[in-house]
Amino acid sequence: MELLVLSGDEVRMALPMADAIAGMKRAFAQLSAGRAEMPLRSRVDVSEQDGVVLVMPAFLAETADLAVKVVSVFPRNVSRSKPIIHALVVALDADTGQPVALLEGGTLTAIRTGAASGAATDVLARPDAEVVAIIGSGVQARTQLEAVCAVRQVSEVRVFSLQRAHAEVFAEEMAGRNGVPTRILVMDDANSAVSEADIVCAATTSSTPVFDGRFLKPGAHVNGVGSFSP
Repeated sequence: MELLVLSGDEVRMALPMADAIAGMKRAFAQLSAGRAEMPLRSRVDVSEQDGVVLVMPAFLAETADLAVKVVSVFPRNVSRSKPIIHALVVALDADTGQPVALLEGGTLTAIRTGAASGAATDVLARPDAEVVAIIGSGVQARTQLEAVCAVRQVSEVRVFSLQRAHAEVFAEEMAGRNGVPTRILVMDDANSAVSEADIVCAATTSSTPVFDGRFLKPGAHVNGVGSFSP
């Protein structure tokens, strides 16, 4: 059995954000039309580490896409300077069920999550939106920004993180990359970050609100990528 194995870097090279956004639109359309099989994910709690392992299968009948994702979410990894999320995706032949590819799922998950917000932003945000606020500074925050910049002409980014040093690294790494503007401001609090934003992306693991909605501009679009559980 031949099995294609792609690392995170290879996944990113094979899947530009614009293509991922287009793919998410197709997937959402099939889901809305009842052409997707997506059972509730199963979970295994790793309580000793406040972690969880999730298993998520899906099948898109129209495009004959069949895959299973296994993802671990360990919030304590922040203090270990490691990613919170690790994942693998197994793609299978929809005719035979034979595994055909093993993909590094952390990168794919980040791209997919960003692409979902990119699709929503493209459809729902004002066409003239140009100021973006990012709450969070991890892997997910990076792809959120990349996706938004793929569908709008962004001129300014405002980023806030509980760890200011992380936000500063985010700003340095993202400025001018993959369509992101060079103007990225590190803000002192979340409310000041969102107060002038046309688009807000909240990409944290918090299960409680990360900013006060009263500070939002009228007509602002919000992508809420929060905790995966209550």
